[in-house]
Amino acid sequence: MSKKRLKVMISVDMEGITSIVSGNMTGSTQSDYGLGRDLMVKDVNAAIEGILDAADAEIYVSEGHGGMKNMKPEDLHEAATLVRGTPKPLSQICGIDETFDAAMFVGYHSMKGTLHGILSHTYSGRAIESLTVNGMEIGETALNGAVAGYYGVPLVMVAGDLATTLEAKALNPDIVTVAVKEAVSRTAAKTLHPKVAREMIRKGAKEAMGKIGSIEPFAFKPPIEMHVRFTNAVMADGVEFMPTAERVDGKTIRFVLDDYLKAFGAFVASVAIAGAVSR
Repeated sequence: MSKKRLKVMISVDMEGITSIVSGNMTGSTQSDYGLGRDLMVKDVNAAIEGILDAADAEIYVSEGHGGMKNMKPEDLHEAATLVRGTPKPLSQICGIDETFDAAMFVGYHSMKGTLHGILSHTYSGRAIESLTVNGMEIGETALNGAVAGYYGVPLVMVAGDLATTLEAKALNPDIVTVAVKEAVSRTAAKTLHPKVAREMIRKGAKEAMGKIGSIEPFAFKPPIEMHVRFTNAVMADGVEFMPTAERVDGKTIRFVLDDYLKAFGAFVASVAIAGAVSR
C-alpha cells in the first residue's frame, strides 16, 4: 500500500531570514534588497528540501513580507507552488485549509518590543503597538499559527532568530525550531554562515515532518476577544468606524467575535484602515 502524499504550507517572512539584520535588506527600494531576497529564497528552498527528504509532499509557499512578492519565482524550488502578491485572503498564510497536514514558518520574527529580537514588530511596525488575543499578547507566529490551527493544521516548525524560536516554543514546546541568528540589538546579530543555517533548516523541516500526527494544532477557543493597540490615536479614530469595533482608550480597539477567522479578518482590515488614515 502506498503512503499518503502529504500537503504542507510554508509561510515565509523576511526579517527572520539568515543574515538579515536591517531594513536595507528587506525593502524593495533599499540598497541591499537584492541580497536579502536571495537569502530568503535559499532558506525557503532548504525547508522544501527537508520536507522532500522526509516524504512525498505537495508543498505550497505563501509569501508574507511587505508586498508579498519578494522571491524571484524562478529561484524557488520547482517542487513548490508559490502564492504571492497582496492583498490576499488570510494574508501571510494564504491558501491554508483543512486539507493540509502541516504548516511551517520560515524567516519569522518576534513581536514588537521583544528584547533582542531582530527587526521585531507585530504585523505592521508603523501601525501596531501590540496585539492581544484572549488575554495573551501575540506576534505573527501565534497570529498565523492559530489560523492553521483553526483548520486543524499543526504548526510543526518555525525558523527565525532566537527570540522567535522562544516565542514559538512558548506556544507549544513540541514545535521544531531553528535559530539562524541571535540578536545583540534590534538591528545587529550573531548570525550563522548561510550554508550552515540552511542545513539546519533542512534538517529541522525533515524532523518536523516526523511530528505530523503527534503534535497538537495551536488555536484560540471562541469567543475571541482581541485588543489592537495602535501607535497613535488617529489610527484608532479610523478603525472605530468598523462594525463590532469598541474603543477602549486613545489608541486601543477591542473586537469580540465568535470565530477566529472573523477576528483575524478584523485585525487585518484594521491595519489597512490605520495605514490609510495616517498617511
